[in-house]
Amino acid sequence: MFGVTLVDHLRITFGQVVRHHEAHLRMARSRVRWSRGLRALEAVLMIGVAAAAFRAAGGSAGAAIASAVLAVLALVTLIVHLTFDLDRSAQAHASCAARLWHIREQYRALLSDFADEALDLESVRRRRDILMNELNAAYQSAPLEPAHLRASRAVESSEDAALTDQEIDLFLPTSLQKGDTKPTAA
Repeated sequence: MFGVTLVDHLRITFGQVVRHHEAHLRMARSRVRWSRGLRALEAVLMIGVAAAAFRAAGGSAGAAIASAVLAVLALVTLIVHLTFDLDRSAQAHASCAARLWHIREQYRALLSDFADEALDLESVRRRRDILMNELNAAYQSAPLEPAHLRASRAVESSEDAALTDQEIDLFLPTSLQKGDTKPTAA
C-alpha cells in the first residue's frame, strides 16, 4: 500500500485542476488571437482587392491580375477561418476554463474547511466524491479537438502530470500549504 492521505489526494487533484484550467485558458486566448488575426488579414486582403479592382476598371491589366490574386488569397483566408471555427473553439475552451475554475475554487474551499476542522472526515470524502463527478463531467464536455490534445500532451510531457507540492502551494494560502501542520487524516 502507498501512503497517500486524503489531504494529499485533494492537493494532487487540486493541482491537476489548476493545470487543466490554465491550459484551457491558454487555448482560448490562442484561438481568439488567431481568429482576430485571420479577420484582420481578410479585411486587409479585401481592401487590396477593392483598390486593385478600381485600378483595373481604368484599364490596368496588372491591377486586374493583382485583384484576382488578392481575391483568391482573401477567399483562402476566409475558408481557413471558417474551417477551424476558431471563435466557437475559443468559446468552448473559455467555458471549460470557467467550469474548471469553479471546481478549483471548490477544492480550495474543501481543503480550507478540512484544515479548519469545519468538516469531519466522512463529509470531506463525500464532498470530494461529488467534486470528482463534477470534474469528470467537465472533462467529458471539454473540447477534444487535435490542438487541445496536443496542448495537453505537451503539458504532460514537459512536466509531470501532477504539480509538485511547491507548485500547488503557490495557489493556496499559507495556512493550506504543505509545510503547515494542520490535520492530515488518512
